[in-house]
Amino acid sequence: MGKPEGDLKTPIAIIHENALSRHCLTRCLAAPETNFTSVGYSSVEEWQQGDFEISGPIVLLCATGRKSTETAVRQDLDVVVQSSPEARVIVVSDCEERTEIVAALEGGAKGYISMCSELDVVLAAIRLVEAGGTFVPASGLLSSQAHNSSTFAESDTGSKRAASHFTPKQLEVIDRLRQGEPNKIIAYKLNMGECTVKVHVRNIMRKIKARNRTEIAFLTNQLF
Repeated sequence: MGKPEGDLKTPIAIIHENALSRHCLTRCLAAPETNFTSVGYSSVEEWQQGDFEISGPIVLLCATGRKSTETAVRQDLDVVVQSSPEARVIVVSDCEERTEIVAALEGGAKGYISMCSELDVVLAAIRLVEAGGTFVPASGLLSSQAHNSSTFAESDTGSKRAASHFTPKQLEVIDRLRQGEPNKIIAYKLNMGECTVKVHVRNIMRKIKARNRTEIAFLTNQLF
């Protein structure tokens, strides 16, 4: 059962050693329109000692630089997962190397966000993870075959061409998928059956050779 409207906002713990970055991110995510609450911590140790004990929070584990990212992925991530098994951890880093992304996901992270991302992408990623999905940057997500078959996602001309591949209803479904909404919610908002939504999702995936909902979001990025 999903959260009813008006329910408590989703709690987010932000772990980042850089005070300015931590405070900026905390304020952005706590804006009224995001439906999130956020608390910042300078380290995993401080997070462990805090009183942020709402069940199943989202945890953003932030790191800058390769060495810091390796520590976050190979040490801090395990501490967070062991300390709060219900937490959905997202690694946020300026390092987009495939080895780090894979290591993060294998270590229990539910997402990996590049620090080069726009804020709306970050919000969409968090919502996707909150809904039970997994989010990774396009650079670490796409195989060369998928990348070659989806060059339309990298130019304005291509995006217009891509839009013609979808029906109006499919475009509406894609828009909802990009916001991390599950099929049941999409069906309700678009006034269609949940089975119909599933059919649309399958057809969308086939058209752009996407393997999951996360890839749909990335491969259709320029459409929105």
